Amino acid sequence: MEIKLHANATTTPRTRKYLQESDKSDRELARELGISVTTVRRWRNRSQIADNHTTPHVIHKALRHEQEALINALRDVLRAPLDELLFMVNEGLGIPLSRATLNRYLRPAHEGRKESVLQGKKALKAGVTPDTLALHYRLLALPMDDGGDHHLLWTQEPVSGWCYARLFSGISPALVDHWLDEALTACPVEIQCIETDPVKCFKLERNDVLCKTSEHAEPQAIQTGVPLAELIPALDDPDRTVQRLCQLWNTGRAQKKLGEKTPQAFLEALRQGV
Repeated sequence: MEIKLHANATTTPRTRKYLQESDKSDRELARELGISVTTVRRWRNRSQIADNHTTPHVIHKALRHEQEALINALRDVLRAPLDELLFMVNEGLGIPLSRATLNRYLRPAHEGRKESVLQGKKALKAGVTPDTLALHYRLLALPMDDGGDHHLLWTQEPVSGWCYARLFSGISPALVDHWLDEALTACPVEIQCIETDPVKCFKLERNDVLCKTSEHAEPQAIQTGVPLAELIPALDDPDRTVQRLCQLWNTGRAQKKLGEKTPQAFLEALRQGV
């Protein structure tokens, strides 16, 4: 019969049984078998002679289903590698997860993410210029405790991943134009083209940039029956939380694909010709 022992084991099951049945002192047994007194005492105090299992019998799920969906959506939107995503989950959302636990809950990346444009230094080498903003819209059907329906507007510069987002309780063409002006002002590089989701609030006509509508299907509303405070421990006011997440992503952690720069620093370096 094959016996599997711990890699650092100094005793065998037969030796352990001998220790448990012997009337000799701990020191005598240690000298006889050439092992430490601590090892003798450990096995004399146990009722079994097999190594203890090192893996837990029960793995407790640390995330709610809604939190798992939120984290996977955040990963897909940001195209964040594991370490950068862990930073956003711990520091941004306030969900205390280890790297291994987070990795266990990640679903395979969707096809749209796999086929998206190159980012960072690889994109620059391929001749991709960071001069476009992609504008996105989602209707968030939140519980009444969180104010009911809200409108999420976010924009992203695809090469660096730089983001700018706001969450509003109402929506109008004037509000969208004002928000876009804020995004263009905040973006570290000059934007020449804007690509929007096919929704009514993005019927834009501007003289300063080219506006076009993407060919993607119209985005569907996102519904949650769980209060945001139960999903996001670090929740402040919802709009301030969205802004804080963007700031954290843009300036909080350097990324390897960006030459060990944050998205903000990456674009600023390009603007300055560094």
